[in-house]
Amino acid sequence: MLLVGAHPDDEDTELLTLLARGEGAEAAYLALNRGEGGQNLIGAELGTALGVLRTEELQAARRLDGARQYFTRAFDFGFSKTQDDTWAHWPHDSLLKDVVRIVRRFRPQVIVAVFSGTPRDGHGQHQAAGVLAREAFRVAGDPAAFPELARDEGLAPWTAARLYRSARFDSAATTLVLDGGRVDRAAGRTYHQLAMASRSLHRSQDMGQLQGLGPSAVRLALVEDRTGAGGGLWDGVDTTLAAVPGAPTGRGDAFAKYAALVAAVQRGEVPPARLSAQLAEADAAFRAAALPQDAPDARAALPPELADQLAALDRARLAASGVLLDAWTARGTVAQGDTVTLTLAAYNASEAPVEVDLAPELDAGLGTLEGGAAPALRVAPGARVERRWLLRVAPSAAPSTPYYLRVPLRGAMYDWGEVPAGLRGLPAAPPPVRARFVVRGTGAPVAAAREVAWRYSDQARGEVREPLVVAPPVGVRLDPQAAAWRAAPGARHRFTVTLRHAATDTARGRVRLLVPDGWRAGPAQPFTLAGPGEEASFRIVVTPGAGAAGTVRAVAELDDGRRFDAGQVTIAYPHVRPVTVTAPATAPVRVLALTWPALGRVGYVRGAADRVPEALADAGLPVELLDGAAIATGDLDRYAAIVVGPRAWETEPALAEWNARLLAYVRRGGFLLVQYQQYGYFTGGFAPYPLFIASRLPGSEANVVTSRAAPNAPFGTALLGGHDRVTDETAPVTVLHPGDPVVTRPNRLGPADWDGWVQERGLYFARAWDPHWRTALELHDPGEAPLEGGLLVAGVGRGRYAYTGLAFFRQLPAGVPGAFRLFANLLALAPRR
Repeated sequence: MLLVGAHPDDEDTELLTLLARGEGAEAAYLALNRGEGGQNLIGAELGTALGVLRTEELQAARRLDGARQYFTRAFDFGFSKTQDDTWAHWPHDSLLKDVVRIVRRFRPQVIVAVFSGTPRDGHGQHQAAGVLAREAFRVAGDPAAFPELARDEGLAPWTAARLYRSARFDSAATTLVLDGGRVDRAAGRTYHQLAMASRSLHRSQDMGQLQGLGPSAVRLALVEDRTGAGGGLWDGVDTTLAAVPGAPTGRGDAFAKYAALVAAVQRGEVPPARLSAQLAEADAAFRAAALPQDAPDARAALPPELADQLAALDRARLAASGVLLDAWTARGTVAQGDTVTLTLAAYNASEAPVEVDLAPELDAGLGTLEGGAAPALRVAPGARVERRWLLRVAPSAAPSTPYYLRVPLRGAMYDWGEVPAGLRGLPAAPPPVRARFVVRGTGAPVAAAREVAWRYSDQARGEVREPLVVAPPVGVRLDPQAAAWRAAPGARHRFTVTLRHAATDTARGRVRLLVPDGWRAGPAQPFTLAGPGEEASFRIVVTPGAGAAGTVRAVAELDDGRRFDAGQVTIAYPHVRPVTVTAPATAPVRVLALTWPALGRVGYVRGAADRVPEALADAGLPVELLDGAAIATGDLDRYAAIVVGPRAWETEPALAEWNARLLAYVRRGGFLLVQYQQYGYFTGGFAPYPLFIASRLPGSEANVVTSRAAPNAPFGTALLGGHDRVTDETAPVTVLHPGDPVVTRPNRLGPADWDGWVQERGLYFARAWDPHWRTALELHDPGEAPLEGGLLVAGVGRGRYAYTGLAFFRQLPAGVPGAFRLFANLLALAPRR
């Protein structure tokens, strides 16, 4: 079964778990994109870095629910309200080809579309996913459709038997209900509970779920049925191995014998002492049925379904054999041109001797191995053997980075032009170094593979394993990675260049900044780095010249003539595998015509994935970060203004607990500027006067207004995206009151100030509000009603309070000039003290 959705959080995790773990089916989820356009509740990653994190969250979820994961080339460009807008960013035919590619590779008998492909799906990308699932169901089996997939990638046409769509929000259309409340005996939990644990791994998207007890319905609606059989999910679908296209004909009885042997193992009917022998018999039966008689080890010729079956059988046989295999490296990071030791080991915990072949395997171009071929090793019962090799990494080896980030995006699509066909659509490339084992002595040889990873002991966590990273000998990072500076003659701005040494030798040289013509940079600074892991940081001053924009680049020049201008960052959280991304050490810079108001101290409560404080400081407005203790007990009157970051009511508990202190601060003459918040802010009544937001009921086109009287927004609201927002970053903006200080002091805004905004104008606009609030701007997406809830200001006692859904958290780090000028004008609303 192949499930098709748009984003990393769209999947029906319970359906995947129920089929993969409950029914032994091969299940997979195809997400059109990696969620790059969303927000991040747990860290600072946005854009491509967020896509990397969400890719790993999906893989962690799949490891728990037992399904596989695939992607297309699509990049999440942000919220889209219509299919037309989505297809303007994503070439329809290219995306259809990508979906057909996965259908032909995975060869599902059943396809399930998460979405209907109609406006009721809400998000335009959801609609596109529904359309593509239907179209791929219809054309994937047509040889005339995308013939290059067969010609260039060896993917033959494939016709699925049934197409369903999810009916989790459409019970009236349900034609099939599956029970997720059944118990997985291996886990001691229901499939629903396992699915909720899987879904909770989408932590960057605040998807934590309770694992409730009891029945749980998984609802599907039948869309097309090529079997004519009706009934359940698999009725009329031949799920036996004998039905696999490309399997040897006339072997039905042999496959049935294999299935009977395996079923006896699965039912627990085989005594432990007989388990290995029974699985060896099953292996012999499978080979007799599936493999050519003259080539009993011709795995490469197997159809994918039979190859999957043989791999599963190998895993079972290895588990039953009592032979344990392992592989690790001496270091976690190895530099281009350097060496690292690899160790492969086997332990025979059984009562019979075995022979084991051990061999490392490298990606092409990674380097060479020293240590020679390893003969088969005899391993007596209770004995352990190991072999070591020296990996010499080529100086030209590619540094570690996800395969889909090796070349720049083309619009809102990843460029797979140079990606090997076997990688296209996978979440990530295989590990660069792998260990191959063959165990003999328990019937036919058993093949196994292991990642060669870095193994180390953490004093708090114990054994930790991380992927092997290939790094430049000297990594170069530039901070800030983007900047917007206030125009001032002779102004000097500091960059910090951090060098990280990955090689085992000593590196000497000089680090410098390359700046645009007419700009000045401080002199190059010498460095010496000895041994892997050593770091050194350097501050270099830049004075901008003529021109409103430019790019600054950091370069480390070694005494031997080598130059390095890229560095690495590792995206790491406890719930996912760490991923290292290599990026050039460059920073785009804009010089702004900007006047800040004359304020005293400005406090800032950081929100989710919030880099606004750093952007403000670069532009000449230092802010003081306020933590929970400062909110609870600090002297708030020290601040002329306090700014609250996006979604901070979700990330800083003190805001809700001590909201009364903030309101009292405003009443005494302070100014509180609140950037966009989600439903809890509105339903919790934290604003000084009533403020409501729109939401959409699941399965309904009707919008409702949530308020404190209806505090529980229904499940699915965020999925359907019912809140008011302006997704077109070029949408026209109307100033409601031409003399309004918001657009006149200290920066007089004009049409150019609304140019160059990125991804969107704003989100989570207010839908209704108390008369105390004053509106300032009107904007809307093409063809939609005017929206005035994106910026509201109210007088509260002697102070002022403002709420804005404008996406400053995207615009200010991106250096958008008009966004800075508008933000400065908002701060100027602070009452004079």
